[in-house]
Amino acid sequence: MKAFCFFKSLFAAALLFATSGCEIIRDALQEELEYGVSDRGSSDEFRPRFVLAACSIVKFPRAKIIEQEVDCNGTPIWINKNQLFDSKRVKRVRVIPRPGNPDLCDLELMLDATGKNHWQMLVATARGQAVALMIDQRCVGTFVPMMPDVDDDRFEWVKIRIGLDSYTARGVARYAPKNHDHFNPEASNWFKF
Repeated sequence: MKAFCFFKSLFAAALLFATSGCEIIRDALQEELEYGVSDRGSSDEFRPRFVLAACSIVKFPRAKIIEQEVDCNGTPIWINKNQLFDSKRVKRVRVIPRPGNPDLCDLELMLDATGKNHWQMLVATARGQAVALMIDQRCVGTFVPMMPDVDDDRFEWVKIRIGLDSYTARGVARYAPKNHDHFNPEASNWFKF
């Protein structure tokens, strides 16, 4: 009788383990279905993910309408909600693993023509101070925006030294072209009803 109860308990535990694994797989598939209805950024069903925004950090908050307290890796900081730079101007992203610690990644952003001007304004506005990097309205860290080491304004790529985890960095890189297409529709799509 004891052996029967033992096997019955073992079967129940195995069934519980198997169904919990199915829930994890089902949740992952549901997330893929929810966000990946269409793989094209220009599609009406597409929902942007891993959307970047650079926001200035507020040292002395005074304007609650445009300022917000956010958690940035366990440290509360205040940011200005009016973003200085965003995914609308990022055509592609390259993930750069840090030497000696491949779990942390930096990003290289390929900017469109307007994005280059926005990046220059971001660098001028920050004046060597850190800004907050938001991904999907969640602060993932701070970085100091810098101009690339080129002699003229023909730069295309800018580097963000941020130290993201590899999952988030790969997600930003995967969705950057789709987000750019979504935020910058072709002129032929302007008049669709």
